[in-house]
Parts: sequence; structure tokens; C-alpha cells
Amino acid sequence: MTPVSILQGVASQAGEVEIYVAGGPVRDWLLERGVTDVDLVLRRDAIEIAKLVASRLGGTFVLLDERFQVARVVFKELCLDFSQFRGNATTIKEDLAYRDFTINAMALPLDEVLDDLEAVDRGLIYPVNKVSLHLIDPFDGWDDLKKGLIRALSEGNLCEDPLRMLRAFRFMATLGFSIEPKSLEWIENNASQIVGSAPERIDQELDKIMTSSRAGRAFSGLYSSGLLPAILPETREMEGVDQPGFHHLDVLGHLLEALSSMDQLVENPCIKFPNCNPFKDWLEGNRRKISWLKWAAFMHDFGKPSQKATRSDGRVTFYEHDKKGAEMAKEAGKRLRWSREKQRFVALLVRLHMRPFHLLNDLRKSGPSKRAMRRLLDSIGADYPALFLLAMADSMAGCGPMKPEGLDDEIALLFDKIHAFYLKSLRPVEENPPLLTGHDVMSILGIEPGPVVGQALQLVKEAQVEGVISTRQEAEELVRKHFESVVQKQN
Repeated sequence: MTPVSILQGVASQAGEVEIYVAGGPVRDWLLERGVTDVDLVLRRDAIEIAKLVASRLGGTFVLLDERFQVARVVFKELCLDFSQFRGNATTIKEDLAYRDFTINAMALPLDEVLDDLEAVDRGLIYPVNKVSLHLIDPFDGWDDLKKGLIRALSEGNLCEDPLRMLRAFRFMATLGFSIEPKSLEWIENNASQIVGSAPERIDQELDKIMTSSRAGRAFSGLYSSGLLPAILPETREMEGVDQPGFHHLDVLGHLLEALSSMDQLVENPCIKFPNCNPFKDWLEGNRRKISWLKWAAFMHDFGKPSQKATRSDGRVTFYEHDKKGAEMAKEAGKRLRWSREKQRFVALLVRLHMRPFHLLNDLRKSGPSKRAMRRLLDSIGADYPALFLLAMADSMAGCGPMKPEGLDDEIALLFDKIHAFYLKSLRPVEENPPLLTGHDVMSILGIEPGPVVGQALQLVKEAQVEGVISTRQEAEELVRKHFESVVQKQN
């Protein structure tokens, strides 16, 4: 069945019950966007009709909220959300009054939509000129849409579900809109209520912000509104923590600027990396990690406030802020119910974010060495482009008087060396059969299975990657020489 025929089937199964397309799909059609998620509002029997549609048309039924009569039916290419008139509403206009923002408080009768609905590659499209003929818009949402304004219907509507306050900034990020001043005032007055929302729902909204191209702008607004300090109290510690020398902003300002810089790099890594194809490839192949990377950009200096110290000569230091920051990032991720993989990825990048800068000293002396490059790659693996995007965003966000001239160019040059080493030295070793197997090591040393076997294999791999050995005979000699004392002790 096509998406259009599925909706035709919904109308048929509903019989005489009025059905409206409302909220997001109407907004997106007015923005001339395709739609794959369709919100359907019914005067009554929402769950029963959703079950009937799923059964008759072959979709998957999911009960979302029995109390408020909300259900979902998922087809291969289409997601339909069924909901009933809210509160005491008896008409669609009264129902729309319960919504969050004017741009989401518009509706269209489903039977009118079906006549002109088109299915294209990017989803269902309904022509704007047709929308205007049948649009139900009691709060001038279309006018706000044209102005690029996010306007709340009322302060009470925001407080009814505090997550709506966070959603305002999500629309700011995804649509590029501005929040209307009165609505922003309501958010600021009630920001502390956000802690009552489920962490999983909060993270979903934050993740949508992070996947947009305006995460830095949105997070700056989130902090100013009080929402971000309520969600991540540790961000309060960043404000006012000065960073002399390399930086021109306090820690909070630097983190927000780094996030904005990462927005730019994700959109186009070529602005800073002449050899940008490896970054494009990584971004294309790791789309779900892009928001994780932006979290790392925002969190990379979380450890600085607690690690700030002043030496006897008056110099301010932040020793081991990378290690402390990694711990804090992981803890914050746990509170937001991140997956373990996401926690590990963000914490690893935060912990390693200074490593490229440390290697720049070697670069200036015709380095770094093969061993240094191999160790960096062992630490990060195939995600090394992400680490260099983080380093570049960090550098872009620091414009203090002590920042070395040409630092961004040096980071790009260092990446070229690391990337060439990965392609020529590390990847061939990982992709080709090893010079020795575990059985070979046990035979060479005359030992039983144990940790020494793994240590020997790792030693051989490291030496091969660094170009110290290249043949099986050399690998055998290396193992015998290195583990001679171990064998003697075992015998």
C-alpha cells in the first residue's frame, strides 16, 4: 500500500468520526516539506480506530497513552499518531487551544487533504495553495510561521507539560526561528519545572537540538533561560571561570563557542581541513554519532572549574581537567539515560581532547614519531577524524592573545600525517593476516595459554605498525628476545 492509500484506508475505517491532520504535518506542509509522520486528531474513539486501522491495513499498533487516548500505528514508510480531542474540547478549534505553540495549533480535515495529497521521495506533500483553502488556524499560526516566530499559546500550556519549554529551543534550532519575547519570559519564569520531566524525554529533545545545524545558538539560549542549568547543574560552575592566555572567553562561553564551531565543521569540514574527504566519509558513515560528537564539544572542558589552580608564579593551570571532564561527562550522560556506547564515546573524546595539541610540539620538530601516532590511534581507533574535529572546534573557540599563530593550520597538517600513517601503516596490519597467531606464540615460547600470549601478539602488532618488523621471522625473534626472561621464570 502507498502512504496515500493508507490514509484513504484510515478515513474509510473511521466512518463518520471526524478526523483532522494537525500539528507538525500541517506546519511542515506550509514550509513545503515532506511528511512521514502524520498526527491525526479524532473527536472520539481514537484508540479503537487505531487498532482497527492496524488490523485491517497491516500496520503495527502501539498504545502510547490510554488515559489521554493516544496510540500509534506504524507502517513501513509511514507513522500515524492517533489522539482524541483534549480536555473538554468538543471541536477541533477548542482542541487546538490545548497545544504548545501557534505554529503547531493548525489543522486540516483529512477528507479534504486526501484529494490532493502527493507521495514523493521525501514523504507526503500537500500543496501550500491547497492548505490555504482548508486551513483551520484559530491562533494565526501561519502568520507566525511566515515571521519565523515560536509563540506559546499560554503560560499554562507550557507548564502543563514542561518539556514544551525545551521544545521551543528545539524548534529554534531545527527551524531557525526566534522565540517570541513573552513566551521566552514564561519559559524563564518556569524553567525549574523541567526537572519534573522524564530524563529520556529531555534527552530526546536535546538530541534533536544537537543534530541540527544551530546547536550552539540553541544551547546558549537554553542556558540564558535557566533550562540548561536546571538540567545540567554543573554548567553553573563554568560561568565566570576565566581562562588566561589561549582563551578569550570564560569556560561557559568557550564551551558554547566550541559547540557553534562544531556546528560549522559538521556542515562543512572543508572550511578548516584542506584534506576534508576523510571527515566527510566519517560523518556520512557515523550519522548517529554526530550528536555525540557535539556533546563532546560542549563538555570537553567540564573539568576545568574543579581543576583550576594558580602556581607560585601566578600562572593559572587546569591540570588533568581532561580526565575530570571525562568523568563528569559520563555522570551527566547517566542522568540523561544515555546508552553505554554514547557515554563511552563522549567520555573518551573528552579525555583525549588535549592529545592532538600535545602532538603539535612534536610536529614542530618534524614529528610526530610513528610510535606517538600509533599510540594515538590505539586510543581512539577509527574515530580519529572525530577527535580532530573536536580539536579544531576547541581551537576555533579560543582566540586569546597567547594562541599560536596558524594553530588551526597546524591541526589540519597534523591530521594529514596521522591519516596517512593510518592508511599506510595501521590499516594494512589490521586488515591482513597477522604475522603470528596465538598458537605460534605458545609454540615459540613453549608456554600454555595465558596473558603472555596476548601481550606477545600486541607487541608484534605494534612493532609491525611502527615499521620495526615486517616478516614472520622478525616477529619470532622479537617475541623470543622480549619474553626470554618470562619463559625462564615459568620454567
